[in-house]
Amino acid sequence: MLSNISSSAKLLLDKYEIKQNREQDPIYIPKEISNSDKETIISEYIDSEEPNLNYLRLIANIQSRIDKLEISPKNLLRAKRKAEEQEKHFFKENSGIQYESSVTFSKNQNEEVNLIVEGQSVSASYSTKWLENNTDYATLLNNFIYLFEFVDIQMRCTLVNKTSEMGVLERLMFTSSQNAYNKGFAFEQKNILSHLQMSSYYHQLFSMGIRIEKVIEWFFEDYLSKEFSAQSFKVKMPSANSTFLEKCTNIMPALEAVLKQYILFVEEGHIDFELLEIRSDHLIYKNIPSLEKKKYAYGSGDEYNTATFLLFSDQCSLGYHKETEESYDNFFKFLLNDQIKLSEIADYNKSKVNWLIDHKYLSIDEHEYIIFNDKQLILILNDLYMNNVVSYWKFSENGRKIIDDLEKRNVIEIDSTLFSRPEQDYINYTLNKSQFNNGLDLRNKYSHIQPTSGEDESFHNQSYLIFLRLFILTIIKINDEFCTTKENKNGSE
Repeated sequence: MLSNISSSAKLLLDKYEIKQNREQDPIYIPKEISNSDKETIISEYIDSEEPNLNYLRLIANIQSRIDKLEISPKNLLRAKRKAEEQEKHFFKENSGIQYESSVTFSKNQNEEVNLIVEGQSVSASYSTKWLENNTDYATLLNNFIYLFEFVDIQMRCTLVNKTSEMGVLERLMFTSSQNAYNKGFAFEQKNILSHLQMSSYYHQLFSMGIRIEKVIEWFFEDYLSKEFSAQSFKVKMPSANSTFLEKCTNIMPALEAVLKQYILFVEEGHIDFELLEIRSDHLIYKNIPSLEKKKYAYGSGDEYNTATFLLFSDQCSLGYHKETEESYDNFFKFLLNDQIKLSEIADYNKSKVNWLIDHKYLSIDEHEYIIFNDKQLILILNDLYMNNVVSYWKFSENGRKIIDDLEKRNVIEIDSTLFSRPEQDYINYTLNKSQFNNGLDLRNKYSHIQPTSGEDESFHNQSYLIFLRLFILTIIKINDEFCTTKENKNGSE
């Protein structure tokens, strides 16, 4: 194995690092190959004449584990630098996929927002006049919902990566680590646009004498108390005179402080700062509770996977039927737009349709056409398939009954957290590398390894805007929690 470095390195990466999209034959590594031997193979591969760029990227992000691959920080850095060299050389003549995004505030525009999407180009312009006429703090925060669309109608963060937004090549063909946060082209484009929105908005408000930091302080210290009687929340945001390096260093303790206060409020009904000081629990985002016992629903188990694949996947053959000469992305869209009888289904597809009928997702009408057995059930499942999560209380009473029934059948599972699982993943990707080896690791950059003031100030500026984006998401989620609880309480009285 040590004699052929290239194939040996690829074999190690195939076994321990690469995410396999199809079932593969198991790879066996001889017991005689020690962890030191494995690192030697990887090290020599980095030094080889033509190492694969994708493999170099994988190596640079390896999280060392004694039972898999143990790679020294020095070799990780060597792989990173070698990959960067190749990228510079490659992109001199090949620009890759280009994203064009622009955000402007126009004094001549009357409508609040004008969004133009053309291919990979996104242009968003916002009315300065409208903004100047609506400067109350509540509206300034609501702009992140209704103008910038950081969340959707169910208050789910729209900035997360979604498999449903990825093309077939992205999902199945690209080389990626099994430990990486999955990022598609749509995710990158959303990330760029939201970053430009935050940057432009921050500077536009600043030019009007308004600091977003003050708006954030108002939300926790005034709004929550007056609107929901949730008293004693405290937050100290970075000052106007601090550098962006100092802002980055101070903003994460502020965010974590309000989240710990929120946890205590959920558990105790009030905030006891003396108790908060005694508690030394590390903040884990997936463990932050919700005020509601039922908050999010997720697909679970074989029945969910089979039903959603047959109905919604573009990899299922049910989207095309010779008799109709029409092709759709999936069977769900086919049935929404066309009609077909069970007798017209190709023989190789009949067992799939019969499975959906047997499990009461489809039925046959009086004219022998295939129809949805319960359209709202199918719409809920489609929403769940497209977004990986649905918000329980955003549905009607009948919709919630359907979700409850699906839970009883073990088709879905319900939990109670402030952030949904996709949001938890997104936050962890942004802040640390505890879950994903390609995480931005911004929290650790500004807490464990203090950056020097000599670093590029623009880098700290960009980092600070990312921190602010998470702070705004947190505000939206906490506000939705209190609003939902208040609505449910009023509805039960």
